[in-house]
Amino acid sequence: MSAAATVSPEGGTLQAWQSALELWGVHLRDVRLAPGEGAAKGTAAWFSFPPSVTVDPEVIRAWGVEDEVESLFAHEIGHHVLAPATRTDALKIRHQLARALAAAGADPVGGEDLALLSNLWTDLLVNARVALLQHRRGDTAPVGIVRLVQATLPAPGSADRLWWVYLRTFELVWGLPAGRLCPPAPPAPTPRAAPGARNEPPLDSIPEKHREKERALREARRERDRIAAELSGAITTQPAADADQLARVVRSFAHDPVLGALRFGVLTAPYIVERQRSAKPGPTSEQGAGCAADDAPATSEELGRILSDRRLHGGIPDHPGNTPGGLTLDRDGDGIGQGKGQALGLARTLELYGASDPDEVMAAWYRAEAAPWVRSLTQRMPAVPAPELPGPLEVWEAGDDLADLDWSATLQAGATVLPGVTTRRRSFLPDEPAPREASIALDVFIDSSGSMSRPDRGSPAVLAGMIVALSVLRGGGRVRVTSFSGPGQVAGSEDFQRTVSGVVRDLACYFGGGTTFPLDLLERRYAGLRPPGPDERRHLLVLSDDGLVSMFGDGNAGHADVAERVRPLLTTATLLLTVRSSRVDAQAEAAGYEVLHVRTMDDAPAACARLAEALHG
Repeated sequence: MSAAATVSPEGGTLQAWQSALELWGVHLRDVRLAPGEGAAKGTAAWFSFPPSVTVDPEVIRAWGVEDEVESLFAHEIGHHVLAPATRTDALKIRHQLARALAAAGADPVGGEDLALLSNLWTDLLVNARVALLQHRRGDTAPVGIVRLVQATLPAPGSADRLWWVYLRTFELVWGLPAGRLCPPAPPAPTPRAAPGARNEPPLDSIPEKHREKERALREARRERDRIAAELSGAITTQPAADADQLARVVRSFAHDPVLGALRFGVLTAPYIVERQRSAKPGPTSEQGAGCAADDAPATSEELGRILSDRRLHGGIPDHPGNTPGGLTLDRDGDGIGQGKGQALGLARTLELYGASDPDEVMAAWYRAEAAPWVRSLTQRMPAVPAPELPGPLEVWEAGDDLADLDWSATLQAGATVLPGVTTRRRSFLPDEPAPREASIALDVFIDSSGSMSRPDRGSPAVLAGMIVALSVLRGGGRVRVTSFSGPGQVAGSEDFQRTVSGVVRDLACYFGGGTTFPLDLLERRYAGLRPPGPDERRHLLVLSDDGLVSMFGDGNAGHADVAERVRPLLTTATLLLTVRSSRVDAQAEAAGYEVLHVRTMDDAPAACARLAEALHG
């Protein structure tokens, strides 16, 4: 619908809009009336960012809720005032719900299911607050928002258990008797889908050379079916108890929709999983479309703000079905459970933000994961004597150096200059030597061979490199990253950088080939350099799961002495490896390189955090 087809509010519509604004005590530009747009969206009203509200009067008339238009306006305004309030918070709420879906075993964690949960959660908060405001205003019960919800409900007999929980929560929050918005008893669960029968030929009909592999494959399939059946049986859905818990969450997190979204997701995600694994999977149409119209992909800035929010990294509370007494909420709103899925993995994050630039998503994810480890990395240089501090005035005696005579203080002591009486000199006090900070240049070489984890699946090596690199950048230093794999497989910036985006891009480069250290590149970069001066620090860090025999000439005899010749040009040189090799350790020690061994690359981030502390001194 073009802007020319919109209608300005007037008469009773304008009065209802102004009354809704007064209910919330806010100012917002006039509602946009767009006849005909609601049918395509499946709703009568929707909100978008920058803050605006649009309604379709034709759908309002079709629903027969013309008398409740003020409550409809108040609902949409509430999305801008309370939940989600901002576009960034809307994305954070979706992220929290995606974490809950992933922890519950949902697949996928996005799409219509995520949009549904986001709409249900924010609608619960907004409608609960609108009812409270209307009660405080003195409206006669049932207040307008309750009448609006009743008028727009689907026909009785809904078979959707999540929808029943949602409506029962409203009854509890609003103090309505059971059965007012939904049947007194919840619907029965949908039978789980039976494993599909496989038409497998007899094992003896398989050629003998493939028979063992076929037997192993069939056993793996049976084990997968068994695990899937156990997971389905572990899904805990108790609609009556869950609705009671949800009512507590709505009351407890009315002022923090982002933190509360995780608790809401813990309670509702099992219903999504139950639906996905049922005999008739797929979302139902009973809930209608949501009223959020802003579906633009997250920008680089938004991704950084979203993933850096520590609320999105805390532990996931236990489901009340697994916790005696239910979902316990402490004073700070934290659940008692600290499940394994504290953060959404990189693969799931890329799936969730599929419409955004994947490089920007990876950069934001690695920065957020590295943040708890990062410290501003600078290095103190040897102190230099500081100028003396001016001290108190003293009497200048005859015979003292004439240059020490303070004429200004002498004339202030008397109009007549009398040596040893009115003459003055300034004394000086010793001061502590002033510390200096060195300029840090960090040169990172990261192995991107096939044995290393792929950066787009969450690489501990990339995270480890990020920790040290961000620490240097935060301290005002410079970083250069080189990704290497087999011969000729080298990428990265030639010059040192001071920007995070470039560092992340180079760290996330992946070849997946063999492992050959680029000695020719190392030699070329340090050719002609002098050892670091007193105000300069050069650090070399190599991250690899290989023994790196190639760094000391194996397979490249023409550059066998490069590492040893480069070492005097560096302040420190560290190899972080998972493979232990007495030969490489001896070669590294002879060349002046320190070797840090970790059990697995998963231990590399903590090791690099300790390394950064050691470099700081």
